[in-house]
Amino acid sequence: MNIQTNITRYWDGRARAYDAHQQRDDRHAADRAAWSRVLTHALDDDVTEVLDVGTGSGYLAFRLADLGYTVTATDLSAGMLEVAAVHAAARTAEGLANPTFELGDAVDPSFAPERFDAVTNRYVMWTLRDPLEALLNWKQLLRPGGQLILVDAPWFPNGIEANTTEGFVEHYGGTVADELPLAQARSIDDTLAIVRQAGFQHVTATPLTEIFTLDQATGVAPGHHVQMQHLITATKAPAVDAGTDHGVVADAAVANMEPSLTEWTHAFAVCADPTRLKLLIALHAAPEATVSELAAAVESTPNAVTQALRKLHEAGITEPRTHGRHRRWRLIDPRIHNLLHHLAAPHSDLHPEHP
Repeated sequence: MNIQTNITRYWDGRARAYDAHQQRDDRHAADRAAWSRVLTHALDDDVTEVLDVGTGSGYLAFRLADLGYTVTATDLSAGMLEVAAVHAAARTAEGLANPTFELGDAVDPSFAPERFDAVTNRYVMWTLRDPLEALLNWKQLLRPGGQLILVDAPWFPNGIEANTTEGFVEHYGGTVADELPLAQARSIDDTLAIVRQAGFQHVTATPLTEIFTLDQATGVAPGHHVQMQHLITATKAPAVDAGTDHGVVADAAVANMEPSLTEWTHAFAVCADPTRLKLLIALHAAPEATVSELAAAVESTPNAVTQALRKLHEAGITEPRTHGRHRRWRLIDPRIHNLLHHLAAPHSDLHPEHP
């Protein structure tokens, strides 16, 4: 049995229980309102046709349809689509619009190129066998300038084995988890890095604090614990107008950046040295680390690290704090911080995630 078959079989068996949690009476109305607000703020005004991949029982697809979008929704789980069909029938009886549901692979959707204005999914990235291939395929389906809207979280930072949902470890554990690049990610930055690698522009992650608050108040699915979910947005590059004066565009771009070029040149120079870069990555993940801790992390001597930190401090990039017999160091330069985010430098419990 291949990995995808194993995963699909799990969701076929889990479909009704999973959907029941999505429809909980104690938070159903609040969830619908919150997710409708998330989507309304995320999608551009010119979006009309949306593809929701890995739709499951259709929760996000139905919210999109309620907002007036023309929605095509796909999933490989026939069990999930059967549940979605029950909801769709009830909505039809109420006179509500429905998505078009199809059996289909999220990694390799079979649609014509440039058909959709937006591709969406919720809680899908972590379970993809090849998220980069999926993103490249979704980009092909988007019209120039089209939007990518993802919702996900680092669900299993302590490993797949920590989830106690019935049947989960049997289907996702062992070699299956090892073949899913994002299944055990410790930070949403891992997902952002793959989105950027796929060539999307304007990639951002926004913490969904309203959903987090609901989860804290009413609880999450059995076997899970409360995690900050993120809305990831990105765009496909717009089409280039053959009549565009590229020289004018290039001149305007350089002029716009001119006031900050010196600072950015300095930031790139600092990061160009491998040892300094490793030190900065270590400080980004573990602010308040000591020289000895940093030396072990970058595989250097305390003396060499002390000299490097002193130079970084003189350049206004790091700052020490005396704590007993130790000096604890912190990264303070915002440009370096931003560069590390683009490198997908990880966070930790010592430095929580932030947009």
